[in-house]
Amino acid sequence: MKALLSLFFLLTLGVQALEVASLHPILTDMLKQVGGNRVQITEVGKPGMNVHYFQPRASDIREMSKARLIFASGKKLEPYLGDLEDSLGAHQVIIQVGHTIPSQKISAKDQIYACCPHHAEGGIDPHWWHNVRNMERAVRVIEKKLIAADAAGSAIYKANAKTTIARLRQLDAWVKTMVATIPKSKRHLVTAHAAFGYFCKAYGFKATFIQGLSAKGEVPAQQLAISIRQLQAEKIPTVFPEKSANPKILAQIARQSGAQIGQPLIADGSVASYQRMIQTNVTNIVAGLKK
Repeated sequence: MKALLSLFFLLTLGVQALEVASLHPILTDMLKQVGGNRVQITEVGKPGMNVHYFQPRASDIREMSKARLIFASGKKLEPYLGDLEDSLGAHQVIIQVGHTIPSQKISAKDQIYACCPHHAEGGIDPHWWHNVRNMERAVRVIEKKLIAADAAGSAIYKANAKTTIARLRQLDAWVKTMVATIPKSKRHLVTAHAAFGYFCKAYGFKATFIQGLSAKGEVPAQQLAISIRQLQAEKIPTVFPEKSANPKILAQIARQSGAQIGQPLIADGSVASYQRMIQTNVTNIVAGLKK
């Protein structure tokens, strides 16, 4: 309803909304904040989707047929982009927002399992948004691309981007303040899959990721034993499940190591509000590790 009212407002002023599409929910959030009433967004990637296994359907491609700009997360999170590009019109451009953000590789030093076969050890970690400063970079990309496509809206996009970045800097400062309440020796984040590497590097955590997102979520018995010994040796108080991962293995490890199960974290950003996702994750991490 809000989008229709925005479109009506533009039409009454004789301004045609810039048609864009988003393949990831948190990009949709940033597009709304930067684009404001001047953009009309086709939300292909919706909250609750499995971002690692999503494939656009024919109906999705039809819905985004009018979009001049199609925003993707990038870093191989969407392996279907090549096929999607072949099915688009000549006027349409795919923008991989994460392309200009410094990449981290999935490393055997910190992570035991990657999230899925596309992101195995040595590959690029696609979960760049868990560092709030990276989302600031993403907003700059969105601002630049919207202005290039709609120069008449330049002042609006610049003002909205400035406000959004100020909000993100406040969020980043809040994260650092919250993290500072955890003793440095306790900053060890144990989660289901390799989604929090950018968060750990940005905010000073050691990372251990236990399992992947395979259909069965299996972990070899030898690796399971190693994980349990590691948690016992370091006296890890809490391990954190994720809303999109099989919790059984993590529960087994917690039970045998003596750790507690923390509140679930949102790993893949499949939510309507980026800020609420970060606040929820950090609040849960702090509550679990301060015990």
